[in-house]
Amino acid sequence: MVDDFSTIIHTMNSVYGFDLSQYDYAFLKQTIEKRCAAIETIKSSDYDSYLLNNREEAKHLFHALNITYTEFFRNTLTYAHLEQWILPRLIEKKSADSELRVWSAGCSSGQEAYSIGMLVEKINAKKQQALRYRIIATDISIAALDVAKKGEYTEEAIQNVRMKDTKDFFVKSGETYTVCDRLKKHISFSTYDLLDNRSAYPHESIFGSFDLVLCCNMLFYYKTDSQLYILKKLINSMEEHGYLITGEAERQTVVKHGHLLTVVPPSPIFQKKPGGVR
Repeated sequence: MVDDFSTIIHTMNSVYGFDLSQYDYAFLKQTIEKRCAAIETIKSSDYDSYLLNNREEAKHLFHALNITYTEFFRNTLTYAHLEQWILPRLIEKKSADSELRVWSAGCSSGQEAYSIGMLVEKINAKKQQALRYRIIATDISIAALDVAKKGEYTEEAIQNVRMKDTKDFFVKSGETYTVCDRLKKHISFSTYDLLDNRSAYPHESIFGSFDLVLCCNMLFYYKTDSQLYILKKLINSMEEHGYLITGEAERQTVVKHGHLLTVVPPSPIFQKKPGGVR
């Protein structure tokens, strides 16, 4: 089995423009081993040369490294805190002529962004005057974003959505459930690389200043220095006292960073410290 990835990393970068150097070693090794096993016509020791002459395999490897699994309301406890406390608090603090700004970073096929949108819609429904809100959802996978933009899901995919919310926010056609237009109009999906050093935040957001940023179950796929770079970018994109949501497995990474306060210890919910990073 291939253990030295230097040739593969060089080939992917110089020939195809895919930078693999930022990924965690164990994750990179596991992914390459799976790709070697999937190609029965070559030996694993020949994978680097096979990759050099096969653009399609380079795309397969890169896509395999960009995990796109997600669910609606994936972490029940986290979403309960968002629905009952954090989002109502953020909305209450906003003036009538302002807007709530949310960034779903690494949104995959859209379930996270739509989940947040449903919560905001329900909170707004209880107010005399609904607050404007905008959700910027980004991912590096064009294929995942295509699914997100369509907003079409199977019955199995929406199993975590409450029955009332299914009726309120989806249109059923056959076996397909499509997100309604009144929810879609508040969410924009676009490609964005969190490791791109040419921009501090998605171009669609214009100036960042997010009240809430979600970056869940993604950081641990990267090396430590890449994790810290992404965290710094996320924090700098946030409003003063803004909130960051991560995955459970990334809690300690965020805590060690030191520029965020732990809000509710059972959940990976953090708040930006005054004057944090820059």
